Amino acid sequence: MANSNDRSHIERLSALDESQRAALQAAYHEETARILRRRLQLMVVLFLLFVGIGICAERAAYPTRAYFATAIYLAEVAAAAIALVACRVPRLRDHPGAIGAVLASCLSVSMASYDAGVGNILERSAMAQVCLLTGLGVTLPWSWRAQIAVALTALVGFAAAAPHLVVNDTLTYSVLAMLTGATTSVLGVSFLERYRRDAFLRATLLTEEAEIAAALAEMAETLNTHLNAPDMFERVNRVAAAALGCDWSATVVWEESRSVFRTRTVVGVSPEVKAEADLLEFPRGSLPILAALRPGELIEIVDSRRQSLVPAELLLRLGIASALYAPITSDGEIIGVLVHGYTSRTGPFSAKQRRIALGISRATAIAMQNARLIADLQAASRLKSEFVSTMSHELRTPLNVISGYGDLLAEGMFDPLTPAQRDVVARINRSALELLELVSATLDLNRLEAGRDTVTTGPIDLLGLFAELGRELEALVGADVALRWRAATAVETIVGDRVKLKTILKNLVGNALKFTPKGVVEVTASRADDRLVLEVCDSGVGIATDDLPTIFEMFRQADGSDRRCFGGVGLGLHIVQRLVELLGGTIAVASAPGAGSTFTVSVPVAAMDEWGECRHAAG
Repeated sequence: MANSNDRSHIERLSALDESQRAALQAAYHEETARILRRRLQLMVVLFLLFVGIGICAERAAYPTRAYFATAIYLAEVAAAAIALVACRVPRLRDHPGAIGAVLASCLSVSMASYDAGVGNILERSAMAQVCLLTGLGVTLPWSWRAQIAVALTALVGFAAAAPHLVVNDTLTYSVLAMLTGATTSVLGVSFLERYRRDAFLRATLLTEEAEIAAALAEMAETLNTHLNAPDMFERVNRVAAAALGCDWSATVVWEESRSVFRTRTVVGVSPEVKAEADLLEFPRGSLPILAALRPGELIEIVDSRRQSLVPAELLLRLGIASALYAPITSDGEIIGVLVHGYTSRTGPFSAKQRRIALGISRATAIAMQNARLIADLQAASRLKSEFVSTMSHELRTPLNVISGYGDLLAEGMFDPLTPAQRDVVARINRSALELLELVSATLDLNRLEAGRDTVTTGPIDLLGLFAELGRELEALVGADVALRWRAATAVETIVGDRVKLKTILKNLVGNALKFTPKGVVEVTASRADDRLVLEVCDSGVGIATDDLPTIFEMFRQADGSDRRCFGGVGLGLHIVQRLVELLGGTIAVASAPGAGSTFTVSVPVAAMDEWGECRHAAG
């Protein structure tokens, strides 16, 4: 089992690309540096403790060495303090290995200097150096390069001090002990480093596997709990955005009845963006990315400004900097797309994010298939209910006739009844009534489906809304263009759906600014009875009469040669029309080439005093 796991990890590591391996290496070095900074403190404490004990013993045994021993010890304390402070300096704290190697080398040199200065015994000096090298190798999780630097310093220091030391035995033994200690300490550190790196990589991969499994388990639970619920896709997107660490997530599904891909839900965006996204529809051949989608394959847009799969202006309009597209597939056919991404971050998605996104799309595909089966069962149930309802109605009619004639017979309307006949008629009436009640109990009621978007009304400060739009659209106003806002006193404060009104105005004014190289764009708000009338007039290039009937269609723009230089994907006016219709209003346009355009929107609203009265009456 252990060998199988090792092979699995090796295969996972070999499957990683260079960026993923670099990320793992960076994480390993960061973790090692953190541990090394903590261990370096432990090493300093242990060294100063045991050397301090040795200094005390040295002072007691050799009083003449007391001053020199104390000076050397204080120098070692100072070097240790400097090293620990360096580990806290922002520019140096990421290199604790180098700091530790310098400190250990200084300590080794100080030990050799003391031994040479007092004429210490050669074997004792060699033992102290070997103890230092061994302690470093065991205590500090650093690289073999740092260990070999300290080992070489110890060898050089020992060689320099050897002529000044007292030899009690053969010099060869001490030299051999030094070489053996230095070599084994370097090899030991090398083996430990390899083990630590492998253990870290295994732990990281296991943690990643656990996180992926947890994310997919949470998604499966969400789908099972809310299968076929109205907010199922919204919950899927919320769980997906959290699992992937993305700013937003959306579900786009294929609507067979209309032959378009349509945004079902989107989370993590502003209400204005959500209102626009909910209205977007994409036929299969309308975008290159729809043709590029393949079952089981992800598509990455690492930078919305440097790609050709989706119009960059559309992504910019929706606030998308990067995105990951995961197709939802059923029987080899793409029935939807889960899209996740960021509003400002660009760059590739990680392997973990890609695996989670693919797993979520597969789980969603299964849930959608199950939801379709449930929908089919519900449809069959509705047909059964309708059949029972129809049959119940048809059965009640003759039962009512039977009961009616029974009542007439019981009342003697035809001929007087004998007691036995009266008893029979009573039985007939009683049985007919029981059957009628049974049939009536089987009737079922139909439920109405709720709409996908609702109108939310509230107080609107129109002047504040104009000011907000003016700030947001400021970047679109050219140097030779004047943008003016006018609002009649009667509409300065109204009651309506602020989000949708803002989206309508933003699209109309943005469109006007786009096609007005110089001149004036003027927004006027007035009230006619219980309706708010918004006019957006510009002195731009205008629209040809033949193009007016198609300007509200999705992905359609006027095709005059004088406007081919203007960008856009033809969504703004389509969104305006859909929102105006949702608010129960109307939109009209008057334009001519070279004479500018005027868009007039009329939607029902209420004044603040009327709204207050309505709320008071309801209360």
